[in-house]
Amino acid sequence: MIRAFLTILQLSLLELLMFAGPVLLTGLLLGSMEKRANIYFRKSVRRKALLLTAWIGVPVHETGHLLMCWLFRHRVTKVKLLDLNSRDGTLGYVRHSYNRNSLYQNIGNFFIGIGPILSANVFLIVSMYLLLPEIFREVTGQMLLFSSRTAIGPSGMEYIAGFLTGILSGLFDPSNAGSINFWIYVFLALGVSSHIALSTADIKGAARGLPAIFLLLLMANILAYSLDLNTEEALTRIFLYNMYLLVFTVLSVIFSGINLGVGYFINSYKSLFNLRKAF
Repeated sequence: MIRAFLTILQLSLLELLMFAGPVLLTGLLLGSMEKRANIYFRKSVRRKALLLTAWIGVPVHETGHLLMCWLFRHRVTKVKLLDLNSRDGTLGYVRHSYNRNSLYQNIGNFFIGIGPILSANVFLIVSMYLLLPEIFREVTGQMLLFSSRTAIGPSGMEYIAGFLTGILSGLFDPSNAGSINFWIYVFLALGVSSHIALSTADIKGAARGLPAIFLLLLMANILAYSLDLNTEEALTRIFLYNMYLLVFTVLSVIFSGINLGVGYFINSYKSLFNLRKAF
């Protein structure tokens, strides 16, 4: 009996790691990229560059929090989707409260914390559908490959490589240079990616939901063991969830990287210009 419980405990921890680990690591990666890019922009063009993209990115970021609050029945006490005149530099926020005795609302903390990543990814995909329908069809075509079990295992890596190659070649095809829709999409994507990162408060909020998610997984696995059910299907679904998250989030990572590169280039150019001017 003890061995069975330890096996269930180990399985539940593995499922929690597979479910929450990738998105939290992605949030930390995007946060690091955004922080570095903001340093470059503040040094070179001051706060104006952040405000240029804030009107796009900040409302999308805060909407992610807000929608998850509504979905998990948290009480929203105050919302500011965009505030360009705040004294402390905070561009937006969503304040909420919840019933700490509710398992559902405690689980909601995780999704509220990662809400900006979800809302940003949806925004990028919907914008692509509206502005770049041909590329969107290519992306969704690759996405369908993840709907089958053949995406599990070594072949899954081939699908991921094919997806990344397809989306990069589609987005950065030289023929797109003459398309106004392409440049509108790039501007919107850069704006959203400039403000997608999870703040420290977002990460802490998401972490508050992990014990509740673990408890839910533990109860589900105990029930499955009691009924002699195969838990392989659950692991498969969690794996597919991570694959979907990866292929959606890659757009955010790509444009966050472009934003970081632009900030570095502008800052380096200005530093070199000032150095030459000094001599």
